[in-house]
Amino acid sequence: MIGLIPAAGSGTRMHPFTKANPKELFPIKRKAVIDHVIETMHSYAKINKIIVIVGTHKGAIIDHLGNGSELNNGNLKIGYLFQEERKGLAHAIYQGKDWINEDFMAHVGDAFIEPKDEIIKAVDLHNKEKPFATILAREIDDPTKYGILKVDNNDNLIESLEKPTMKQAETFKTKNGKYLINLGVYIFSPKFFSYFEKTSAGAKNEYQVPDVMNTALKNSEKIKVVTIKGKYLDLGNWEDAENAWRQ
Repeated sequence: MIGLIPAAGSGTRMHPFTKANPKELFPIKRKAVIDHVIETMHSYAKINKIIVIVGTHKGAIIDHLGNGSELNNGNLKIGYLFQEERKGLAHAIYQGKDWINEDFMAHVGDAFIEPKDEIIKAVDLHNKEKPFATILAREIDDPTKYGILKVDNNDNLIESLEKPTMKQAETFKTKNGKYLINLGVYIFSPKFFSYFEKTSAGAKNEYQVPDVMNTALKNSEKIKVVTIKGKYLDLGNWEDAENAWRQ
């Protein structure tokens, strides 16, 4: 399994900090958040080859991570691909098309999840059932800043929706009266790239992962959802960033 970290976003919700500093380098527990992502992939998911998707003003990430040799005992390799235009998360992942021909884990570079061994559940399930995709999720009260998920009784994805209003989210409510959100951590079959090509751009002419997954669902693909109960911080907004300082 290969790792892929989309880290090309402009971080507009965290201006002015992100005008000069990639949000992926925001510190949590004396390490950059992307260091935690690398640790999750390498130490727990046992991934030894990771591709980081970068864009303009993200050279600091390359300087910080290098080739990965300082982050392990020598068996981790990190490489980089450049997203010329920012056209959404799915488009960032699509940059790996010519470099990935096996199942891969896509983990956004600004998400902090703890405990890190939660990822093992998703990896084990994906290897056992071999679905098109496996998604990490968590229940929360307010889903309006996130992608939300609707699942059946066997944790198969039925539908997903990006940043809904509370009215749109009503039919997604779980038995606990909460909402299941997508944490930005996915394990995909390489079929992701062909489904991306069959998916139209959405709002702002961007390509989002929920749209690609909905395309796959229309083709009777199976997508599993693994719900965790640990901590989750999305460093794409100041509220979670400020909470991160308390970690």
